[in-house]
Amino acid sequence: MWLVVVDTMQIQPYIFGSNRLRENVGASYLVDAATRVWAFEAVKKAVGTASETTKIGHEDELPDNKRIEQGLAAEVLYAGGGNFVVLFGGNDDQARERAKEFQRALSTRALLEAPGLQLVIAQQAMQWDNDSLSARLNQAFRALAIEKRNRAWSAPLLGLGVTASCSSTGLPATGLVPGIGGEPSYLASDEIQAKVDVALQHGNELSAADERLQKALPLEEGKEQYLYPRDLDEMGATAGEYSYIAVVHADGNSMGQRILHIGNVYESPGKNREFVQKLREFSRNVEIAAKAALNAVLAKLVQRIKEGGGKSIVHKPNQKMLIQIELAKSKDGKYYVPFRPIVFGGDDVTFVCDGRLGLSLAIEYLREFERQTALAHLGENNGGLTACAGVAIVKSHYPFARAYALAEELCSSAKRYRRDKKIDGSCLDWHFALSGLGGSIEEVRDREYLASAGSLTLRPVTLAANPKEAPRAWPVIEKGIKAFQGEDWAGHHNKVKALRDTLREGPAAVEHFVGALKVQLPTVLPEMSDWPTKGWQGGSCGYFDAIELADWFIPLKGEADATTATASEP
Repeated sequence: MWLVVVDTMQIQPYIFGSNRLRENVGASYLVDAATRVWAFEAVKKAVGTASETTKIGHEDELPDNKRIEQGLAAEVLYAGGGNFVVLFGGNDDQARERAKEFQRALSTRALLEAPGLQLVIAQQAMQWDNDSLSARLNQAFRALAIEKRNRAWSAPLLGLGVTASCSSTGLPATGLVPGIGGEPSYLASDEIQAKVDVALQHGNELSAADERLQKALPLEEGKEQYLYPRDLDEMGATAGEYSYIAVVHADGNSMGQRILHIGNVYESPGKNREFVQKLREFSRNVEIAAKAALNAVLAKLVQRIKEGGGKSIVHKPNQKMLIQIELAKSKDGKYYVPFRPIVFGGDDVTFVCDGRLGLSLAIEYLREFERQTALAHLGENNGGLTACAGVAIVKSHYPFARAYALAEELCSSAKRYRRDKKIDGSCLDWHFALSGLGGSIEEVRDREYLASAGSLTLRPVTLAANPKEAPRAWPVIEKGIKAFQGEDWAGHHNKVKALRDTLREGPAAVEHFVGALKVQLPTVLPEMSDWPTKGWQGGSCGYFDAIELADWFIPLKGEADATTATASEP
């Protein structure tokens, strides 16, 4: 038998290297196709007529009653998380040849239909009765890692003096693709043409990328009213204001360790079949739970839109304050929801949305991911899994690759905080990139958020109450936002701005500010008794994050829902 593992490399620049949303969406579709549909079809081609002895198909459940040890030509062990794992049966020569044909078929298709996409394939010979499948699989993944590190980078011809450049990649242009929203057609390389082709709608038919999205995350009223945006300018905006988007990247915690644990439990050759079943079950259930979480987020977003009359999202926390997102409208009178998943299908999720919804959608996704995985008993002691998220809020025409890199760095920051503090739950981090970034997020915060009294920001924070550091929790910041969006501070924008500046000067300046203006700062955490009078305690500033978000944050639940939820909480 031969074990073959397929992975991809340099996915971030491939998917997020363009400022045109449809090119990002098309790239994500091609990555998913290469490691699912195309890989399944390459298996069929590799085994030829022998495929009649098994059941191989993209949409089919992998059958546990048809097994490689019973003489099948091939068995797909699992497909998910960007990986594809298959075992080819037969004697050594047959299995090796089938593996070569599979690699040849998949590589050829990727070269022709997804130019620029880099596949990495590792192979291991194994004997079902004598070798541990989990050990062989670990060896294959280690070989993949080595291949990625040692891979010789291709040096594509960047063009001659007579060639024109692709406006997205800078590579030689080989054709024109239609513009967006009145934009004229523009020059594109083979890579961009392949991405646009699967993301471009032809007539009334959905594009391949939109069809995949609608199948996984259907808009209930998509045919009558709502559509997914195909361009960043369709995310929604407010007249007379800058348009901002949020790029959200979420990733499950300790997923590699959970798979490793499955391998350790079923590491003996006699448990190879049980290992396959548990690996499939875990991979499948995580994918189902993550999609269910995204669907729940989408349903709540649509409900929020309906509360605004179906054409906008309205947040009116008091009589003097209004934060409103007017939905963009298509030519045929339908409205675009300000939300577009780009990477989905596993625990690794990336979506883009209106900047004012970035945090609320990220928080709701983390909560739903915990809930859905708990329902499937995927965590320890039959509990749920957790995840971390990074939210980058940027201007709509900010370089998208840099926005995604920032969101990924923020997610890593949240994971690092969770790991260092040994926190069990989900965590998140966010940043407003209102201008260009200079350095890492730690360097930016040392430069812009550090005062003599300590750090102005509490980020990263836990999703729920923080048992290790009580101030660094989302409920604390959320309570502050509600206070500064409430009646007591409504209409006092200059006073709030002055407080923000005074917080930089330290507790003595805040105490003088509070006494001179005779104001009461909100009590957001009882144990931090100095916050209401000094704004600081123990090197922690209690209000800067909330003030920064007060003019932006739109909760996913409406005011009536929020009131009901608060009243029902124990």
